[in-house]
Amino acid sequence: MQIILVRHGRPDHGAACWCSPAQMKDWLARYNEADVAVHEMPDGLVTLARAAGAVVCSSIARCVQSRACLGVDSCRQPDPLFAEAHLPYLDWPFPKLPAGFWRLLFRSAWFCGFARHTEPIRESNRRAGAAAERLVQLAETHGSVLLMGHGIMNILIARQLRRRGWAGPRHLLMKGYWHASVYRKALPDR
Repeated sequence: MQIILVRHGRPDHGAACWCSPAQMKDWLARYNEADVAVHEMPDGLVTLARAAGAVVCSSIARCVQSRACLGVDSCRQPDPLFAEAHLPYLDWPFPKLPAGFWRLLFRSAWFCGFARHTEPIRESNRRAGAAAERLVQLAETHGSVLLMGHGIMNILIARQLRRRGWAGPRHLLMKGYWHASVYRKALPDR
């Protein structure tokens, strides 16, 4: 059996900008709705998706569009269970700094327990456990499943899969857009 975790395509939401912590709300909304850079998709990903017994995705637009780029038939609805663990942010009107700085700061703070305007890490971990179970069920039914997902949520799901005895990459943090990570588990003897 195999489970393939793929990070969506790069959102093409414009140049980097400077914003206040409160303006990160609008920055995140633009990021969530941006079209993906289809031309960057590796050729082998389509082959991998066509070989999968099932293809599922997060309900966030960049994943729905990325899955559509694969050109595979999928009768499965996008599922919010696989959605990204969103960034928290503060309601401060200043200072204005690069959005990339705020992303790094707020994601680091989220890992330490800060969750203003989003779900806490413990809830994301619980959801990742449920997502891993869903993927395992799909793999048991179809032999293989591909998830078009997100960077942080894929990391959390991968950790849950390894805890359940699935073999695959230990570190996904530095992987880029369209990157696929394969997790395998031998079928139980019957």
